[in-house]
Amino acid sequence: MSCDICHRAHHPNRLPFLCTVDARNELYEGRVANARILIEAEELESRVTKLLSESDTIPNPSATKGSPRTYIENCISEEHKAKERTERIIASADKLREEVAAVKREIEERKAGIARKKSDLVAASQGITARRAREIEETKKAIKMTRYSWDREYDAMTKYRAALCMEVAKLYRLQRVRRGNPARFEYKIGGIDIVDLHTMNNAQPELISASLAHITHLLWLTSHYLSIRLPAEITLPHNDYPRPTIFSLTSSYHHGDVAFPGTSFLPPDPRDRQFAHVPHPRPLFLDKPLSTLGKEDPQTYNSFIEAICLLAYDVVWLCRTQGVSVGDNTNSLEDFASLGRNLYNLLINFSLQRNPQQIADDPAQNNGTGITSNAPAELGRAGPRMGLYSHGTAHTFLGSAAGNELTRNFKMPNVAKLADKLKAKLVRENPVPEWELLEDDAWTPDDALDDGVLIGGTRNTPGKGGPNGVPAHRFGIESYMSVNTVKSGSSGDTNTRVPHVAGTNGNGTAGGRGGEREKGTSGWTKIKPRY
Repeated sequence: MSCDICHRAHHPNRLPFLCTVDARNELYEGRVANARILIEAEELESRVTKLLSESDTIPNPSATKGSPRTYIENCISEEHKAKERTERIIASADKLREEVAAVKREIEERKAGIARKKSDLVAASQGITARRAREIEETKKAIKMTRYSWDREYDAMTKYRAALCMEVAKLYRLQRVRRGNPARFEYKIGGIDIVDLHTMNNAQPELISASLAHITHLLWLTSHYLSIRLPAEITLPHNDYPRPTIFSLTSSYHHGDVAFPGTSFLPPDPRDRQFAHVPHPRPLFLDKPLSTLGKEDPQTYNSFIEAICLLAYDVVWLCRTQGVSVGDNTNSLEDFASLGRNLYNLLINFSLQRNPQQIADDPAQNNGTGITSNAPAELGRAGPRMGLYSHGTAHTFLGSAAGNELTRNFKMPNVAKLADKLKAKLVRENPVPEWELLEDDAWTPDDALDDGVLIGGTRNTPGKGGPNGVPAHRFGIESYMSVNTVKSGSSGDTNTRVPHVAGTNGNGTAGGRGGEREKGTSGWTKIKPRY
């Protein structure tokens, strides 16, 4: 059907309503459906009417002859059906009544519970502020008592730690000996002198090794009793590891099994990625004098210097964590060089002067109630004491905020710079000149002195020998120095068999101010020390 106005065919989805014809077309389908339903209703009504008319024409069964039994059975059956239906209805009604009664009882119980809670809430609301304050005070009091008991037990533990450290120091015979006038102190351990780092050039290697072995073992026992993990890890002698060693700060506690220096390294497990890099331990022992070691094996020499600096670093670090002052606390080389003084002050002197009981009774560490507080700020003001900070207890843990603040207060120097300073000082105290020391057999009559200078007397000068007929050169400084510069600068008629004595020219005359001498022919050369 097309629109009379717009003259186009109607489409219900694509074209909207533009006029009344379109609206009529939209309602057309609904009208058709309504008409269809009315027609079907009329057909049904006619059928029902027809059936009712047919049922009226059927005769009454009771009037017919020969069918009363069937009618009776039908009636009985209908009666039983009605009874069963009635019983089901009654049972359903009873069930509904029971459910309603249960719900009512539940509602009553809930109401009673709500009323009871309201009454309890009202009763609890009365005096709640006082009860809350009383419970808070009781909790605070219990916390204070627990902390007080904890502090007392830890204070007793610190006393035990300090006593153990002092006893092991006494067992090792760590002592201080007063010498000379003015008084100076020498420190001994195990009956031998503790070597000062400044005087290692003149000390015997056996003495240095024994002293370092005692110090290492004593320091390890002290750190064990104090539950302290030293910055530089110490390895004591054990099976297939005859002498003590020490690791660098970066390699400590980050390795597996390490072989003794000088032996074959243990092959690491390729599956173990954690210990793929095996560090090199530094030796704390000497097999030859330090000066000889520096000339023959510079690598071992540097390792030993670094090892002893690491050991001194551990001692100073342990002193400062336990509240023991080390020198003037300026991180100078002298503060680290005195191993004996630092150990003695840590283990014996400091414990005698200021024991844990005196520190516990210090009013600076009490908050006025007799209970020692472990707050970081108060601990920072009171200062550490022997056995207070450790890595093995939760009370005043060295890795806590207060412990980090304590270790941050004293900044330790770089171990490499410390080792460089020590090496420079040792070289300055014992420079190695560019000469060679000759034995007695080198001064035989067949030895030619064309190329040398004899200081302290000639070879066979009559009347100038030593006592008992010993040649005079035995009592002078026997040395051999190169004088090639003298020979190259002297005249060609110089007798090469005549030795050039210091203070004379090439002809044996005195080389005073009046004598003419060429530049560079004095017979002396500039000596440059070896580093």
